[in-house]
Amino acid sequence: MKFIMDAKGVIPVNQTLSRSLSGQVSRTIGERILEGVLQPGQLLPDEVKLCEEFGVSRTVIREAVKMLVAKGMLEVRQRIGTRVQDIRNWQMLDRDILLWHQGIPVDNDRIMRLLELRQSIEPDAARYAAERRTEADLENIFNALDRMAKNLDESNEYVIADAQFHIAILRAAHNPYLDSLENAIFAGLMLSIRLTNPDRDYNKRSLPFHQNIAEVIRKQDTEGAYMRMKEHLADSNRRLLEQMS
Repeated sequence: MKFIMDAKGVIPVNQTLSRSLSGQVSRTIGERILEGVLQPGQLLPDEVKLCEEFGVSRTVIREAVKMLVAKGMLEVRQRIGTRVQDIRNWQMLDRDILLWHQGIPVDNDRIMRLLELRQSIEPDAARYAAERRTEADLENIFNALDRMAKNLDESNEYVIADAQFHIAILRAAHNPYLDSLENAIFAGLMLSIRLTNPDRDYNKRSLPFHQNIAEVIRKQDTEGAYMRMKEHLADSNRRLLEQMS
């Protein structure tokens, strides 16, 4: 048997291939869940059908399901089957889930409706964040901002950091009702960034908006935070319309 070295040490080659296949299967199922092809509460096909569809063994399917269970997207119940979890249970800031959002089809109408939600919610959330933020909240906001600045050339990494920045602000508002909207805000953010920030130049244009928002939140300037977020979302809206036209 052949072996290779990975981050966890020496492992058999066939085990590595199995992990790779499991990752591919979990991504495909995960994208179907994010896209809405598989709805919360819906049961997945049984193992036999999944094996036939993906052309893999039961071991690969079980490992893929285990990955998605760990991300809160699936639950397995004896004598019932594997069911899609409610969206509130998804680990939305999981690295894989963040990247899977980049693989699902872009629906212009869906993006615009989600942006409308963001424009309705995020400016006020920034205002409350400026008023209520803790030092830990500021650290999360500026850590995400720092990752954005360091990854201007890496679109996927920039998108992840951008998402973390906005979620950090939403959480800094310390309003449990705003927290309940986190997933919808997140979905709109991930879909829109794919269009508004396709390369380094767009990332460089977007970064100052985020820096201004972070600074006024640091200063606890509530009206400034509200206005800077509105300006940022207006710019996002303009660039979205440009891309869609």
